[in-house]
Amino acid sequence: MLNFKPVTLSDKPLINGFLKNYGSSSCQHSLYLLTGLSMKYGDEYAIFEDVLFIHRSRLDTPVKRVYLAPLGNIDPDPGHFIKILFDDASAHNAKLSFFTVTEEFKDILAVLFPNTFLVEESRDYEEYIYKTENLSILPGRALAPKRNRVRAFYSAYEGNIRIEDITEENIADVFLFQKDWINDRLAAEYDEMLERENEAIKFYLSNFDELEFKGIVVYIKGTVVGYAAGVALNDECMDEVIEKGRKDIIGIYQLLCNEFALLCAKDYEYINREEDLGVEGLRRAKMSYQPFRMLKKYIVTEI
Repeated sequence: MLNFKPVTLSDKPLINGFLKNYGSSSCQHSLYLLTGLSMKYGDEYAIFEDVLFIHRSRLDTPVKRVYLAPLGNIDPDPGHFIKILFDDASAHNAKLSFFTVTEEFKDILAVLFPNTFLVEESRDYEEYIYKTENLSILPGRALAPKRNRVRAFYSAYEGNIRIEDITEENIADVFLFQKDWINDRLAAEYDEMLERENEAIKFYLSNFDELEFKGIVVYIKGTVVGYAAGVALNDECMDEVIEKGRKDIIGIYQLLCNEFALLCAKDYEYINREEDLGVEGLRRAKMSYQPFRMLKKYIVTEI
């Protein structure tokens, strides 16, 4: 049986290498998510035979125990490491379940353990991967409306715009903006998902440097009107984790996406803009940016 313990920021030296080297450019495999969404997922980790195992304790039920796919050099014998999880689940009188695994890992399971798992494709958890170059220059007819919105923003506020990297000198401004942003949304209509997201964002902003975040904050006449922030998943992919703007400022979201790509992700080939969680408006918005590919996800449960 594996000896799991909760993921904390102090575990960064132990687990970050596994996440960045074996994480498939997925936001699921990032220290910020494993720690910031602990109330949602209850992530715990164990390192055994130089492989990282992650248990999503808050997704467990009386009959199943939920994990992410093991992260490490499992290629020589992936079945061995999957059997370790079979044994761990069995020790808790539960069946083995994997949460949002990639297509590659799903196929490994099908070959090594045929007729063993129920596989469900999870469109709501598919991640949107974009070429950084495309979000930086917004080329072609399909992205013309985005270019026009960015130009309109600059035209409307010419001479009054300031864009800065998020640093310890201005992060208090970002905190205050986030507080006003969430209060405005929740005053209109209570949304548990937004409130939970806000708690995670406060954690990210409070540990901005430790989590290795990069971000930008946009001012008009000295007042914050939006910000965006993210973190590198590996050497080729940057994850845009947060993007918040004032709803009365036309073009702010298109500007944030564009400037994040230009200023924060310029050294990375791809940007992961994460999943849409089945929210119809968010799905339309993410699709409108013409993703380079979708990182498909599957929920796999032992029959």
